[in-house]
Amino acid sequence: MFVKANWLLRAFAVCGLAVILSGCATGARTGAMTVPVGGDLIVPDNSPLHNAFRVGTVDGGSDTNPLWKSNVSDENFRQALEQSLSLQAMIAPERGRYTVNAKLIELDQPIIGFDMTVTAKVRYTVMMGDAPGAKFDETIETPYTANFSDAFLGVERLRLANEGAIQANIKAFIEKLVAASQPGQALSA
Repeated sequence: MFVKANWLLRAFAVCGLAVILSGCATGARTGAMTVPVGGDLIVPDNSPLHNAFRVGTVDGGSDTNPLWKSNVSDENFRQALEQSLSLQAMIAPERGRYTVNAKLIELDQPIIGFDMTVTAKVRYTVMMGDAPGAKFDETIETPYTANFSDAFLGVERLRLANEGAIQANIKAFIEKLVAASQPGQALSA
């Protein structure tokens, strides 16, 4: 009986040490998910995308449980999307011609690892005002790997991988919008 209790006590001690060494999970930060200003992404004044968007619904995210793992909240994802569109001169100062809706379908995260790769899968729809039917409807999947050299603690690497995957996803979305705005494409009207 004493041997079983001693073994159980050691198991709890090892689990407790693992929790202490791993730290507490923090949610993805808006600024780290925001796509920085990029020359190839900024739309010119004469583009149909210039000051043409507003962000509608953003959902599918979840809040972070500090005792479990980092996640991306709906609000932080919304803010990162709005800031990214704004930095590329795409957000409308008032009511936009287009409404962007985003649904975070999946955030595929590893449980443990030295290098952590997170894949974000987001469905974007772009509507023309309040008109029915989407002008753009696509699911974009982007991976991002945070290496052991990026952060010692696993929870920090996971947060960095979450942020990188969302930023890469928003960037891919903006690139697709820019391509779709070319003459003869869906958003060029």
